[in-house]
Amino acid sequence: MEEQSANNPFLVDSLNHPLAGPIRKLLTREGRRELNQILIDDEENILQAIEAGVEIDSLYYAGEETVSDTLRKNLTAGATIHEVAKRTTKKLFENDKISRIFAIAYTPQPVGLEALKSIKKDVVVLEDLSISGNIGNITRTSLALGVGGILLLNMDPVDLYDRRLIRASRGYLFSLPMITASTADFLDYCKKNNESLMVMDMHADKTVDEIAATPHRLLLAFGSEKDGCSAEVENAATMKVRIPISDKVESLNVSASAGITLYSRSKFNQAN
Repeated sequence: MEEQSANNPFLVDSLNHPLAGPIRKLLTREGRRELNQILIDDEENILQAIEAGVEIDSLYYAGEETVSDTLRKNLTAGATIHEVAKRTTKKLFENDKISRIFAIAYTPQPVGLEALKSIKKDVVVLEDLSISGNIGNITRTSLALGVGGILLLNMDPVDLYDRRLIRASRGYLFSLPMITASTADFLDYCKKNNESLMVMDMHADKTVDEIAATPHRLLLAFGSEKDGCSAEVENAATMKVRIPISDKVESLNVSASAGITLYSRSKFNQAN
């Protein structure tokens, strides 16, 4: 690893520096697509990515921040460490959240529907979710409760590694298979492979407590709080369940619904 110091001419101290351009590009989806790289904020998230096998190209720190010995030791061989002038950091990120420690990494290889054949545990399916906080929370809960992977329907793969989503997941999205597909392709796959698909339905006879007894893998589908899953997914479901809630509350946030459902389902996983 080659470290740049404040006396080194390669210190990133202006937007004219050759390294500043790629950083700025990676703040946009077009830039991530063009460079096939992603930007990861914060040491904790970088370490999670490294542990999951993500290849780090370069690491940056600014201001009074320091790079821990743990991170230095675990960086990808050949990764460089650069200092960024504090004033330049503000200019780099402009209206985006400023990061004092961040890394540029190579985008993980995309994972397609065929990966489902090798995943033995339950898979969470998220249809048309776009709020990073919800997806990130569900990812963390899924990993904590033993889910085998997450399938995001109708999400552009380039948006999967948006820095906001990485932060919201605390870097854990690197630790699970993250699959992207269209709703149409997903339903075609389910039909051809006789998959068990569960969706939430407030009018269902079964409650989430009953899914703990299902002795095989489930695909657990969730849509937005406002609209739920599409009619196509609901019609394809082999099982519908509800979360019993007070009639004083119209609905639950999707991450709360997923958390309750996954906890109920984990009782089966723990027993086996």
